[in-house]
Amino acid sequence: MYSKLTKYDIDLIGYDHTREYVQLEVENYCTSDTLVLHPHDPTTDFLRAIYEDKGWDVINEPLIRPEQVTRLIKKHDRVVMLGHGTPEGLFGGFGFLIEENQVPALKAKTVIAIWCHANQFVEKHGLKGFYSGMFISELPEAWLYGIGNTDERAIEFSNDLFAVTLGKYVDSDNLLDRVKAEYFSEHDPVIRFNHKRLFFNEV
Repeated sequence: MYSKLTKYDIDLIGYDHTREYVQLEVENYCTSDTLVLHPHDPTTDFLRAIYEDKGWDVINEPLIRPEQVTRLIKKHDRVVMLGHGTPEGLFGGFGFLIEENQVPALKAKTVIAIWCHANQFVEKHGLKGFYSGMFISELPEAWLYGIGNTDERAIEFSNDLFAVTLGKYVDSDNLLDRVKAEYFSEHDPVIRFNHKRLFFNEV
């Protein structure tokens, strides 16, 4: 969830940059204890299985003002952040949707952070929760990391297995252990790669 996007090449996200920020009615997104920030991108649609049908407050709009993102975070106990990103944060429509500016609000929350190199962001800022390191979700990423013996079908299987498994256990105790027990394969190199890069911080 990184190969297409870099800090200096945000236009590859594919959004219409003539659009303006969307003004959200924050109170409309305060119906549960969990906020989901998952900027729309067809390459990460598989992550919807983590939160669909759970009744959480879900925002797929990528063009939200930073101050509104912070307000939304403060009104929830848990924040689920999904998509493309870098060690600097989670991408949105105009750069980063989640970055260092949101850290003070996030420190008081439990987080789920699934984007490439989210571990560096979470650990740098001492956040608490479940998160990924580099996560291969596309074929070019597999090639980039030296995994040539895979294909689109295998990566799609890995993506779906991960998202469904995390969605199944997201409210469970021992979340990391449960996910790693089910999202596992001795023979699939992509699953093996991703499996080693799932973490939980108890801070």
